[in-house]
Amino acid sequence: MGEAGFRVHPDALTRYATVIDAQREEISYVRSKLAAVTVPSDAFGHLPDAQLLYQAYHEHAEAEQQNLSDLLEALKATVHGLTISAEAYRDHEHQLESGFGGGR
Repeated sequence: MGEAGFRVHPDALTRYATVIDAQREEISYVRSKLAAVTVPSDAFGHLPDAQLLYQAYHEHAEAEQQNLSDLLEALKATVHGLTISAEAYRDHEHQLESGFGGGR
């Protein structure tokens, strides 16, 4: 019969947290570059509805900045959760080893 439960590799959690953190830095860089893009209000021409197009673009750009900000916060929380989980598993393994004579 197989073993019940599962096995967690804390180092895998830590490596995954590192990957996510690197991706978070890349997204932050892209967010700052997008925030630096400015489009003048007359960029959509001088047609009657051009101002409405500009307003729609501006609203979309602001919403995208908020979406990226929310994504960055979610990724930050994920990195934190993975790190804490890895530490908890390591601590648990250490306690088990100590209970059995230091793993000897």
